[in-house]
Amino acid sequence: LKELSPETRAAAARMADALHDLHRQHVIHLDLKPENFLQRPSGEMVLVDYGLSRHDQLPDLLAEEFTIPMGTFPYIAPEQFLGARNDPRSDIFALGAMIYQAATGKLPFGKPEKLRGVRPRLWRDPAPPRALVPDMPDWLQEIILRALEVDPAKRYQTAAQIQFDLTHPAQVKLTARGLKQKQDGAGVV
Repeated sequence: LKELSPETRAAAARMADALHDLHRQHVIHLDLKPENFLQRPSGEMVLVDYGLSRHDQLPDLLAEEFTIPMGTFPYIAPEQFLGARNDPRSDIFALGAMIYQAATGKLPFGKPEKLRGVRPRLWRDPAPPRALVPDMPDWLQEIILRALEVDPAKRYQTAAQIQFDLTHPAQVKLTARGLKQKQDGAGVV
């Protein structure tokens, strides 16, 4: 893989658009994974499987009932691991993990089978996509790593921003993330 194919990039942008529509309705999905996106014949993406979702203006009954983190481990955001279920940026993290997977063929944090396998993402960044796909464009790595930031405040704040960047790569503001060649040392946040 050199970069996302135009078709895959367009599909990722439509996924971001569907997520933005969901968030505008005050719903946080909290279990985004590839199989929870369906594509209509028109190309429009729709989200399914709202079993772990919550409305951000209503009581979170699942949080009151369960004390362990819920979600699909390869895609779960660090704050979800810590029990937070109130941040739409958790879905942005999961979308970033899916784009990473589409661009590199690998999951950014492997495929943990148990909850303890999720813990390292609280302090460990993934291998930069360019370490796996050396000729990946800087702008694409920038998008992916920004979506996968440990601190939600450093991530994209809305899915609409990811959608825009995927469809306007020349306007992606590059930072050191886009140029990284290797993972940070353990403990760097």
